[in-house]
Amino acid sequence: MHGPSPNHLDDRIQFLNEQHLPAVICAAEGESLPGLLSEQAEAIAGVLRRNGAILFRGFPLDGPEDFHAVAAHCFGNLLRPYLGGISPRGEIMQGVYESTRYPSHLQIPQHNEMSYLPDPPRALAFFCAVPPSHGGETPLADSRTIYQRIPLEIRTKFEGRGIRYHRHLYGPKRNFVTSALSRVIELHTSWMVAFATTDRSEVERICAQQGSTVRWNWEESALISNVLPAARNHPETGERIWFNQVSTFLATPGSAGLARWLMYHAAYPHWPRRPFHATFGDGKPITLQDLNKINQAIDGATVRFRWERGDCLLVDNYLVTHGRMPFHGDRRILVAMH
Repeated sequence: MHGPSPNHLDDRIQFLNEQHLPAVICAAEGESLPGLLSEQAEAIAGVLRRNGAILFRGFPLDGPEDFHAVAAHCFGNLLRPYLGGISPRGEIMQGVYESTRYPSHLQIPQHNEMSYLPDPPRALAFFCAVPPSHGGETPLADSRTIYQRIPLEIRTKFEGRGIRYHRHLYGPKRNFVTSALSRVIELHTSWMVAFATTDRSEVERICAQQGSTVRWNWEESALISNVLPAARNHPETGERIWFNQVSTFLATPGSAGLARWLMYHAAYPHWPRRPFHATFGDGKPITLQDLNKINQAIDGATVRFRWERGDCLLVDNYLVTHGRMPFHGDRRILVAMH
């Protein structure tokens, strides 16, 4: 292999911003990403624990197959299926998914992937197959920084009461109104797609395994709920992190835009019918005032970078949140989970 000595990985790291998020490693001449991952596995793991995200740039990656090989290498062939997820997305090949299907003119709020489950993905890998012509960044924010930025009284309240997540995944008997709302709101998915099965008992089994309860309504929709803490300790470093999806389960006029927020609440006046919703663990509502302060803390910690074709981004899902900015033109970002 040409280029710098593999024993000096830190000498190759660059940064795009003062927050050092992500750490950037550019390819040396003739260098393959699987080769670097093999030779520098321990050093790369250390950088990921420290910075939370690594952007590998300029490596010869071309298409889903190359990305699958890299993700499998990173995650020891343990690519996690996207079971029980709330986001509409398609599977490209085993363990490799397209990014969330969501209107291009809207922003996806910052979140730790599937943090509404007790055992969320440990790490994520993203691949830029087609960069957007304008916008479409995948913003990042340090979960440790977010935790510190949230006012103490709000942290104390959330940590003491926890968060109850509610998911409503429609079934095979949805009526005309439900179908129309799904097309207009573009947030809703079915339990058949989310759990990759048409067997209700299999959904119940998976939900029980995930610590969730599931009820069925007359449309055979799955009403799923569970309670989790708002903050956790990082599984390796023990650092305290803000780790939940209250900002994605509960939109605000500021995060969704007033018009869309009003349309969403008009379409789903009763929260049990909404695709997803959250309350405190005791069932009491979470106020817009608290949400706005949480979102301000998240916004203050968020950084962006421009995607380039062939970029591969490795993210510690506990340490770093991600989202998506609005975009124009084509955009194809793939993701794998561990």
